[in-house]
Amino acid sequence: MPSTSSTVPDRDDDEAAQQTLAYRTTQIRKRRAAAYSGQVEQAEKVVKRTRVELKAGVASDNVAVPIPLVDHGHGDPRNILGVIVNRDLDTDQYTIAVKAEVLHGRYSRNQFDLCPQRLLTLDDVNEENQVSRTAVHAQSACGEQGFLKCNCSRARNCKSNRCKCFETKVKCNSRCHASLNCANK
Repeated sequence: MPSTSSTVPDRDDDEAAQQTLAYRTTQIRKRRAAAYSGQVEQAEKVVKRTRVELKAGVASDNVAVPIPLVDHGHGDPRNILGVIVNRDLDTDQYTIAVKAEVLHGRYSRNQFDLCPQRLLTLDDVNEENQVSRTAVHAQSACGEQGFLKCNCSRARNCKSNRCKCFETKVKCNSRCHASLNCANK
């Protein structure tokens, strides 16, 4: 008869497993603490570098605020020139005014660039009302969201208000129908 071994673990094996588990637990805690302190140190470096690179703006500083691609036309500038009207020291948020009016909302320092020259003063901007996208449209040289183009399927359809060009009293151009003859050219 073969001998049967007992399936009960020895006390030595049980103690060794508990010691291994305790060692691994302490190692995990040490590494977590080291990772946390490393993250805090890295965050402090980033904040310090940001404060050095992005110096704080004061009232009446000129700024260039980027215009989102969907809001400016092909021929329009990528930035709109404005003046800092106010800075909230608690939240470090800025209120910016352009020639048209005050831009809607507040901006953090990383959302605009300071201009070295003073091209606008507080007297040049309108601080009465708040405006969002219409400030870009008011200063646009080419119209609101780019160049106008109709997408009429036939060139002879450009005699009615179904044609965007005809409706806005603009002549159709080469982007509309390419080389087809058009009633609105």
